[in-house]
Amino acid sequence: MSAQRIRRIAALAIIGLTLSPCGFAGENLVTNGTFATGNFTDWTMTTIGNTNSAAVVIATDNTARPFPNGAFGEAIPNDTLNIGSPNTSSGYAAYFSTDYGTQILSQTIALGVGTYSIGYDVYVPYNGYINPYDASFSASIPGTDLIAQTTVGTIGMTEGIDRWLTVASVATIASAGNYTLEFAFSGAGYAAKDILVDRVFVVKGDALVPEPGSLILLVTAVCALGLMLVRRRRA
Repeated sequence: MSAQRIRRIAALAIIGLTLSPCGFAGENLVTNGTFATGNFTDWTMTTIGNTNSAAVVIATDNTARPFPNGAFGEAIPNDTLNIGSPNTSSGYAAYFSTDYGTQILSQTIALGVGTYSIGYDVYVPYNGYINPYDASFSASIPGTDLIAQTTVGTIGMTEGIDRWLTVASVATIASAGNYTLEFAFSGAGYAAKDILVDRVFVVKGDALVPEPGSLILLVTAVCALGLMLVRRRRA
């Protein structure tokens, strides 16, 4: 991708740059960010309206399993990305697939004044992507949007399907306090598209380290905190 090629996704302006962030050094302030427990321990799941399939944690070991132990028969590969989170994948990921209603996965984290690297990995499976109805998806922490309100279809169309993608931002926290990291998923009808999330992280400091020879997407969001969003497609 050329450094001059610009496109829009939701409310973000996406600019291709030749950079490569390493895995962010430091302590991950998110507990169970790789869902290593095999469930949502230390997370809060809230549902709004009637949902027909619960958000679950499934194994990402490239083995096809029926729901709720898998992605409706599609084999999901392990997340082998080594950028963004300081933690490697545990072999599990959060899976959102409801056709109706809204599911909100959240965790409250105490943050002091300063700069933080925040992000996660995302995967759009093929068998969900071809479903006739879309689903909305957003990821945020107050004052920032890791992915502004968009759709799973948009993510799959612009970034590809059946591949893990890192989404990360660098944001400045102006006031110390408790901040809630939140993922929201809403199905638009039967059958709706689905999505997986893994390697969620919040790390103190701006750890973007340039490295020649690899390509990521650097996204600058128009917001008061000067949010940066970094994406890298899985090779």
